[in-house]
Amino acid sequence: MLKSQSLAKPQTKSVLGSAVFAVLVAVGIQASPVLGYFLALLALVMIVIAMHTKSIWPTQANRENSLVFSMFWGLMAGAVAPFLVVTFLHGGFSAIYEIFAD
Repeated sequence: MLKSQSLAKPQTKSVLGSAVFAVLVAVGIQASPVLGYFLALLALVMIVIAMHTKSIWPTQANRENSLVFSMFWGLMAGAVAPFLVVTFLHGGFSAIYEIFAD
């Protein structure tokens, strides 16, 4: 791996933006099924955009786009993490395993 390809620390505004966005996504998913569906579709779109702009994580050579980084990681943390926690609380490790095994 070249030095310019090694991972770097994200900007503070990107990390704070993703934390705020994650809270908003988690609240939105709990508020309305339609909003949850919209946010799930937005997450799929953000995966494509983040891959295209190379803003999933910064490297030494390229800084991340703060808006794309915040939206991508906020959607992932706000939608996926609460789902995994609730699944774990209801069924333990076996329920988490079943998500990935099936």
